Amino acid sequence: MALTVGFGLGAWLLLHVTLGLPLPGGSWLPLVQAHGHAQLVGFAGILVMGIGYRILPRFRSTDDPSSRLVLLSYVAVVAGLVARVVAQPLLDIPPRSLLLFLSGPLELGGGLVYAAVALRTLSLGSNPHRADEVLLAAAAAWFPIGLMWSFVALVPAMAGSALADGAAGDAATVALLLGFAGGHVIGVSCRVAPAFIAARPASTRTILLAGAAWNLGVFGLVAGYAPAAWVALASAIALTWAIGPFRRGVGVAPLSAGAGATRLAFRSAYAWLVVGLAMLALSALRGASFAEVSAARHALALGFLTLMVFGVGARLVPALSGGVGLPVPALRWAILLVNAAVALRVAIEATAGYGTGPVAAALGVAALLAYAGLVSFAAAAARSVRSSVRSFIPVPSSSRTTM
Repeated sequence: MALTVGFGLGAWLLLHVTLGLPLPGGSWLPLVQAHGHAQLVGFAGILVMGIGYRILPRFRSTDDPSSRLVLLSYVAVVAGLVARVVAQPLLDIPPRSLLLFLSGPLELGGGLVYAAVALRTLSLGSNPHRADEVLLAAAAAWFPIGLMWSFVALVPAMAGSALADGAAGDAATVALLLGFAGGHVIGVSCRVAPAFIAARPASTRTILLAGAAWNLGVFGLVAGYAPAAWVALASAIALTWAIGPFRRGVGVAPLSAGAGATRLAFRSAYAWLVVGLAMLALSALRGASFAEVSAARHALALGFLTLMVFGVGARLVPALSGGVGLPVPALRWAILLVNAAVALRVAIEATAGYGTGPVAAALGVAALLAYAGLVSFAAAAARSVRSSVRSFIPVPSSSRTTM
């Protein structure tokens, strides 16, 4: 999903604006909305669901959730996502309104199943409860809330419009990007940072107070109160300091190469979180153009979420699959490429918008850099998973070498 309608379509749309590349079908704005939804639900959403189903039971020392419920939620969300991404940009297909109508309940149903399973998992287990679990519980609750707003946004499109409703779509974006995906990332970071990057354990009081402020800020933004971005920004700074990617760690020896790459991802991601929220906060004071809003959202989605996926995923994929570790050079390249892409795109969109000539060429380069970074990480992760699969395949006796 990320390689096609997520990062792939996003790169194509940017190249269309800057370099005139023909569109694959449909008009630009409906494709932009389909791309954004695919990134939030297809890339971030499904990825967070998969990690949540595996990691939350380990946090709580309890049984894995029912495989039937996991499969049900996954199939429902994917089916709804595919229906929306296909139907919204194609205005002339006969079942468009029906597909859009079905997409909402399917996604919402899958999101409700995930939220219910996650909340139940967090309530069980023998381990003492910890402050980060409050963040994770709130993050799970934001998933169906965001998907509900996404369904509301589709009402004009179901009636024949090319576009989803802008205000409801903005509410869905904030709930899914910051509330659901961002909340999960922050909660997991609080738990794993000491082990992954030798950070000092975060203060329980800071996590609870800053976490409450974070969710208050998200709630305000979902409700359409733009100054709430300042609350989200202040809480993000406090949480970043508590998690500790920029503080002196507890390790007495230098980090390993893999842990060093993970720390680079943590530092980059949380820096982009602060930058993106600062841009949203400033826009609340003076307003913002479409390009400036896009710059802020890409600082958060591409800079914060994607780089945290790289950093945490590099450790979790081998641990959960039983495969070999991701190659450090490939991981570093993925992190550097995405950082370069975000810096280039955010700087240009925030200052020059979508221009021509060198500006257009630079934005095109940014799109290609982001896609190359994703491909680099995906190839490294696939190598790890393949190695775990091979380890479970028995070797025929006829092919074994005898001594």
